[in-house]
Amino acid sequence: MSDPTALGAPRYRSVARPTKPLAVVGAIVAVVGVVCGLLVASLGGWSVVLGLALLVLLGGVGWVVARGAVIVTVTDRDIRVTYPLAARRIRMADVTDVGAGDHVNGVGYGWGVRWEGRGKWAYRVGGPMATVVHRGGRLGVSVEDPHEFVEAVVAARGELA
Repeated sequence: MSDPTALGAPRYRSVARPTKPLAVVGAIVAVVGVVCGLLVASLGGWSVVLGLALLVLLGGVGWVVARGAVIVTVTDRDIRVTYPLAARRIRMADVTDVGAGDHVNGVGYGWGVRWEGRGKWAYRVGGPMATVVHRGGRLGVSVEDPHEFVEAVVAARGELA
């Protein structure tokens, strides 16, 4: 890891991978996508295009579900959250509270990038969660160790004061 005293160097980095049941669901979706795509494509004509589109779409969704990780990086300046095809950045100056656990108060179930209501978002792949309250709302994220995440954010916020 980088020098933790350098401005902008990561204080915390988490790569939360999908849990086993989620990986199985993703693999099933990918296989169904490939089979359906090939069956439709075998009909010939314009069905080939539709079949290939099904193959790519469902195969891609299955891959994202099975393999897509939530990557969270905390620096002195911001919190960066990435998930395939979706990224979010919250400036540390905008963070008002942080806690271990899921406190988004939305639906609270499921996986992927989820809109949980007005200003509430969640990046879920299963496993432990942490919640960041910021000026724009709340953000729940899957992390490897919620308590380390909270400590890193609190330390970064403390240096802003």
